[in-house]
Amino acid sequence: MKKIVVFAGSPRENGTTARMIDEALKGATSVGAEVRIYDLNSAEIRGCQGCFYCRSHEGCFTKDYLQPMYEDLKNADGIVFSSPIYFYDITGQAKMWVDRLFPVLAPNFEPRYPGKKVLALYSQGNENEKAFQEVLQKMASLFSGFGWTVTDSLLCFGTTDQGAAALTDDLLKRAFAAGAALAS
Repeated sequence: MKKIVVFAGSPRENGTTARMIDEALKGATSVGAEVRIYDLNSAEIRGCQGCFYCRSHEGCFTKDYLQPMYEDLKNADGIVFSSPIYFYDITGQAKMWVDRLFPVLAPNFEPRYPGKKVLALYSQGNENEKAFQEVLQKMASLFSGFGWTVTDSLLCFGTTDQGAAALTDDLLKRAFAAGAALAS
């Protein structure tokens, strides 16, 4: 059974990226995947403390909501990352998660858990699909540095009114298919 770990970087429980995650996970579970979800908006998450514990140990010294994610990442076959684009970047919640990924690099900065596949899901209010492509590229580069490959990156753009009009049936079908492919 394939293991998929999800990192939901939106503060909106029922927003656009949450709906895209739901469809991707329907796809993943339709092919038998086991799923673990981390809500990056949890108040129980602390930022990186810069203690460098992870340079001499595997994992993180900080004992909080994200502590189990290192073992989950180690054992995962696939990762789903999602974030709206807020003020020209991923959300603050997602940025804090990125900082907490320092332990996935060994002390020599080689990936500790290479070979993971990543499905990236984004949304943005701007109606220009190309407006924030550098954010998507930056995240793909970051994942590459961890030895992970982005297998698909979906963007819902023009999400005024919380994405009601922009979140099309076609995009939801693509999210379902991408989730199934991630778990295959």
